[in-house]
Amino acid sequence: MRSSAAPSQLVPHLVFVGERRSPRARAMGVSWSDGRLAGCTLHAALRACGIDPTTVIFVNLFEDRDDRWELDLEVLAQLLQLAAAGATIVALGQRVHRAFGRVQLDHLHVVHPAARGRIRARARYQAHVAAVLNGSAPAPPNEPGVHQCEELLHAWTQHTQHDPERPSVPHGE
Repeated sequence: MRSSAAPSQLVPHLVFVGERRSPRARAMGVSWSDGRLAGCTLHAALRACGIDPTTVIFVNLFEDRDDRWELDLEVLAQLLQLAAAGATIVALGQRVHRAFGRVQLDHLHVVHPAARGRIRARARYQAHVAAVLNGSAPAPPNEPGVHQCEELLHAWTQHTQHDPERPSVPHGE
């Protein structure tokens, strides 16, 4: 696991988890720790929050491959240990967030720093990262909010209550 954190730090406070290095990052020989490419955006957001990027850990959850998405099981095991020891794990983007959901790893979720659209504006991304790290963040863009989730749950409940193929669901109540 690549880290910029001081060796005396037993449990890092923050661990940022990306997907995998892009072909360009591999060609340049850089990683999140270097603060280049998408790392530049993330480092700037961390500094705007008063966090020195050299005090956190940056890792990727998937192997550096172009042909398929393969979990790095060693990294996942280390992340589970770090989380159990009290570290705050931060998923960078949807793919990592979904993978953590499958293994039930508690984590924060920020939009990937290379995301496109309105979030790409520096001030907006920095505000988003600050809100997530401070625990006051709304759902990231393009994710259902609480009201949308409630509406979907209600619609699903209405549908299943009238489904004759689901005998365990009470009908007509």
